[in-house]
Amino acid sequence: MAGERGRRSLALGHVIAGSILASVVGLQGLYLFHLAILAILHIATSYGLLKAYGWTPWLMGLVAAMGGTFAGISIYTPIGVLGPKVETYLLITGLTAYLVFLLASLAYAIYRRREFSA
Repeated sequence: MAGERGRRSLALGHVIAGSILASVVGLQGLYLFHLAILAILHIATSYGLLKAYGWTPWLMGLVAAMGGTFAGISIYTPIGVLGPKVETYLLITGLTAYLVFLLASLAYAIYRRREFSA
């Protein structure tokens, strides 16, 4: 029962992350191709979590690697580009929360990998 609720909450988190990334791509333009790919992978991960497919832990590992690289690099750039403002620190806080979510998601996939076996 707790595993089912955990999977559903992670699926909701991946839908939210995918929606935010898709809205950024929509607002900023299609030249942010890497964010479009991340948005699609987050939506696919959410679907895999809801249906408990066997490929979901692998996809979660891929999303954690790609998203972690994106967030980790992006955490350092706003201060140099935007300067020390409130918006900069909000962006850094959001990227750090995204990175923590990805690590928690990956830890769940590793710890509960038997739930996804066929």
